[in-house]
Amino acid sequence: MWTEAGLEVVEAEPGPLGVGWVRLRVEACGICGSDLHWWHGHLRRPLGTAPGHELAGIVVDGPAGLADVRYAVSPNVSCGSCSYCRTGRTNLCNRGGPGLGLGRDGGLAELVDAPVANLAPVPDSVDPVVASLTEPLAVAVRGVGRAQVEPDSTVLVLGGGTIGLCAALVARDRARLVAISARHPHQRAAAERLGVTVIGEDEVVSWGKEHRPDVVVESVGGVADTLDTAVRVVARGGRIALLGTFGTPRAVDLQRLMMKEVALLGSFCYGSGEREAEFGTAARLTGRWRSELRGLTTHQFPLEAVADAFATADDKTTGAIKVTITPS
Repeated sequence: MWTEAGLEVVEAEPGPLGVGWVRLRVEACGICGSDLHWWHGHLRRPLGTAPGHELAGIVVDGPAGLADVRYAVSPNVSCGSCSYCRTGRTNLCNRGGPGLGLGRDGGLAELVDAPVANLAPVPDSVDPVVASLTEPLAVAVRGVGRAQVEPDSTVLVLGGGTIGLCAALVARDRARLVAISARHPHQRAAAERLGVTVIGEDEVVSWGKEHRPDVVVESVGGVADTLDTAVRVVARGGRIALLGTFGTPRAVDLQRLMMKEVALLGSFCYGSGEREAEFGTAARLTGRWRSELRGLTTHQFPLEAVADAFATADDKTTGAIKVTITPS
């Protein structure tokens, strides 16, 4: 759990199971960039709670009929009754309280409690580590969907981390041409295995000016100038999907954005889709893309080595893309 000093592995008895909730044995939980921000102390830590919001597991307690199935677990806890929830935009609900691993106990534990509604079954062929990638894949499903990527689209993804690679994977099956910028050699190699065009960070502007992408997906965030770069290279009348989390306000050429009639689309987590909830879509797609997703899972650690896992995830010289804890 989070302590003032950082992360500590502790023994704790689970409390009573809430109505409408289930208890799962966690099989795999990925480390996200937001977890690293807490680890560094850049964000205020939710002390006394376990992190981890990219998780998959097996139900061990709760309503009958849910056992013996592997589930990906959405971390978002929504109220189910507000106007956002009633229209399927559960990602915008602010009445459900903290999410799993985001202020409420999450998946870096042997057991975790979750609402029944948050469970999404994954195909039988999908192993736990790949299943835990459902959460970042769902972020990409929503972002690419909001950007209205079409069969004749040219798409540029900025950032070769897990979210960016997942976005390139989703766009690959929808667009005519997909390119992604990558900083590190192992990110470039992972992107090449996805079958998309890979460019260096110093090539983004020249590539963008040559190809004028209809859609730019920003997945870097932090303190990068990638949003302004996206406005600079996107085609006139194009769309920018903003998936990266920026720690500070960033400067953007609003005159250029206005004169090019660029649509800037924030995309937060996942909600309803055209036919099914986007998290459920992502869980289903792990079956189609299990080999591609497996290529993103670079390191696995047991729960007792959580400190080593975070250090590995934080150090890109290790070749880390997605570092996963396997408590079981």
